[in-house]
Amino acid sequence: MKKIFLAAVLTFLMLPAVSASGAAFADIAATQNYSLTAGDGFKYAESTFTDGGNQQAMFYGEYKPSQTSRYEFVIHSIRDGYKTTVTNVMDIAEDYEKSTGRKVIFATNGDYFDLVSGNNMDSYVNDGIVISKGAHATKHCMGFDNNGKVVVGRLTEAQKRLCVEKDGEERRLFNIDKVNSEPADGEIAIYNTTGTYTVKGAGKYIINTDSVNLGQYPVWGESHRMTVGTAVNDDPFTLRTGQFAIVVKSDENAQYFFDNIVYGVKCSLVEVPDGDFKDCNWVIGGYDILVDNGEVNTKTHTDNDGSGNAPRTFMGFKEDGTGFLCVIDGRQSPYSSGVSVGREAAIAKELGAKFALELDGGGSSTVILRVDDKLTLRNRPSDPGNVMRKVSNAVLLVEKPAAGGEEAGGEQQTPDTPSTGTPSTPDNPGTAGGGTNNNKDIIIIVISACVGGALLVAAIVVAVKIIKKRSKNEKDL
Repeated sequence: MKKIFLAAVLTFLMLPAVSASGAAFADIAATQNYSLTAGDGFKYAESTFTDGGNQQAMFYGEYKPSQTSRYEFVIHSIRDGYKTTVTNVMDIAEDYEKSTGRKVIFATNGDYFDLVSGNNMDSYVNDGIVISKGAHATKHCMGFDNNGKVVVGRLTEAQKRLCVEKDGEERRLFNIDKVNSEPADGEIAIYNTTGTYTVKGAGKYIINTDSVNLGQYPVWGESHRMTVGTAVNDDPFTLRTGQFAIVVKSDENAQYFFDNIVYGVKCSLVEVPDGDFKDCNWVIGGYDILVDNGEVNTKTHTDNDGSGNAPRTFMGFKEDGTGFLCVIDGRQSPYSSGVSVGREAAIAKELGAKFALELDGGGSSTVILRVDDKLTLRNRPSDPGNVMRKVSNAVLLVEKPAAGGEEAGGEQQTPDTPSTGTPSTPDNPGTAGGGTNNNKDIIIIVISACVGGALLVAAIVVAVKIIKKRSKNEKDL
């Protein structure tokens, strides 16, 4: 009897508990108009809520990346060497898909940027390579490795590397031991000053670059060498404007360079994050740190419309490593008024952030989601006509490649058909004000509780019958 009763109680308790976990996600805001879930734990919701007497429209997606997960967060921009093409988030997402063959699941705009040059304002690390280090003391960045490490602050430390990228192969990074001086045995030196040099017993490779300042990394370069000569020689070499040289005194590296640094191979001088940001393959710049190790920033900036209600975009990570992107539309009352940066910080904390960073907002705030295997604009950007603003980079949740070039986890999975609500497009803000869809999770919990209760009652009835039967048998004896 005790076993039957315990099983019934556990059934009763477990059913509503499972549904309640979904309800917690639904309660991100008061009214959920639209939601989507996908394999491997990606969740997305569009909600409306009232804040300070103003209606707000919020767009939120979360995912927990790991070494074995199907998706990962990345940062992407359309660049050709030093030049950044400023374009909208949709174009950036589509460019990522075209250049990598990997699908984008969810995306928002990224860092602030210079309206003239198009370059991002603060630090930017793309797949382990430092594209820029922020020069503004008031701005900050967030670094992550998609495996639990998250850092917020300022990226100031980096290590110099030689990066060799050959089509169809993984890039290789080499330590740079000397600059403009002869390397010792086993070392690699970089020469970046015009002139003629003689280094005996070394391999020498001239690399062409468009860089004007070869001392300011990254310096993107390309080899124009034809495969001639030997891996090591005593020949002098001459550098002209727009060139640098790789000089190596290492049998293993000298042979590798001789075999691989041929015409068209990219050879660049780069930096990789160091210090607190070491091993962060991705770093996105922003303005204020909204949440730092669980503590809400109560002294957010007031300049640049920080104290006014405006569209906001922010990125955060929770205690368990779950990352999220969130956009709150604004400047479009009564549809959505937007919030101050201070309120943005409080909302990030309410969403469970251990760390959160303010990204570019205003007319830049954009949300892209894959629905029915097609990238779609989900929010209403605040620029006239709800046109997507051109930006410098974007944060994307993307398919992760597995060994052999196939998608992680075997058979490809993309987000399922939206599970609730009416699609909230710029022309259709969704079904506001509750209704059956908005109360879906509550209904599920009630049904689960009823089912659990029914099972409990049935178990008790069975147990009572068994007791009565045993009592009768004992009397007969």
